[in-house]
Amino acid sequence: MRPKIDHSASIVRSLMYNEEKVTLKKAECLMAENFLKTLSDLSFDDKLRRFERRMQLNERVYTCQHITLNFDPSDQLSKDQMKAIVKMYMKGIGFEHQPYIVYLHYDAGHPHCHIVTTHVQKDGSPIELFNIGRNQSEKTRVNIEAEFGLTTAEMKKQMRERQQQVDGIQKIKYGESSVTRSMATVLEHVTRIYKYSSLQDLNAVLRLYNVEAYRGKETSQLFRHRGLLYRVLDENGKYIGRPLKASFFDCKPTLDNLEKQFLLNQSAKLECRQRMSAEVQRQITLAPDNLADLNRRLTSEKMRLVMQVDKEGKCKEVSYISFANKCVFSGDELGGRCDRQALQKLLDLQKTRADHPVQTQTERQKHRHRLHF
Repeated sequence: MRPKIDHSASIVRSLMYNEEKVTLKKAECLMAENFLKTLSDLSFDDKLRRFERRMQLNERVYTCQHITLNFDPSDQLSKDQMKAIVKMYMKGIGFEHQPYIVYLHYDAGHPHCHIVTTHVQKDGSPIELFNIGRNQSEKTRVNIEAEFGLTTAEMKKQMRERQQQVDGIQKIKYGESSVTRSMATVLEHVTRIYKYSSLQDLNAVLRLYNVEAYRGKETSQLFRHRGLLYRVLDENGKYIGRPLKASFFDCKPTLDNLEKQFLLNQSAKLECRQRMSAEVQRQITLAPDNLADLNRRLTSEKMRLVMQVDKEGKCKEVSYISFANKCVFSGDELGGRCDRQALQKLLDLQKTRADHPVQTQTERQKHRHRLHF
């Protein structure tokens, strides 16, 4: 939960902003506390006069409070829960006896409400606002999160950290930590745990951690002398910083050692190849023309599709990773509708649909039929 207390120079403007949202069906008036009439009987003038009369009790006060309570999208709150949270919050900051109106908004991707109120009390004295956000509001926020089981800032931080990890190993972010130590951790983990039988397989996993094994161009000395470098990638897949030689690392992920591992892993991968091929093809059948949907489906089955696409939109490499079995397969290894040509057709169909939206169900079925070969 993230509260925000703003000060407005115009009570009329604050009310009109929220009432216009209600008119546009982007909000609804949820509560009206400490008013003489019930919510259903209150007109706009009734709301405005109540605030104006209270603020007239202290001519030195010319601002009102416009408070927003923002919640994480995962916090699915009923209207009754929202009302209870608002009451607990207003009591916590010392506004429980103040007139206030609550508007539940629907114009964002997360639950949130707006509260219009004034800090002039019925005896004309103002509620002290100095450091109210840091003190009363912050303490109340913590209590509400615990009471209602809301997503906390710490929970969101942990979720972000998990998203930045694969198998519990942190993805490398250049400049945020020791690249050498982080790369060594990734290489030790991947080369020891996963079953890969080519450099393409290995890179499919390494790129999840923003690392890449690089042999150089075929005409380079690095390639001719069977050298191997490891380099860090940014979030766009572009290498950054200085590459490190394979021999530098304690696990010695050199080309000679990797090729020995390739041979050992080939037989180890056989037992799950057929099952994985069938599962990938099933998911492609369920999402024949939507790459994002296919990725979501594979993720739910603890798998990952890794594609290398050039600037022209041509698919250069396709690999599939099974996190459950720690196996990596190229599209050609799985065969059927898993190979690079099949994924290229999916990309082409998706691009065609984006450029020329299909209007009818019949036309959509015709387009989808192209992938059923």
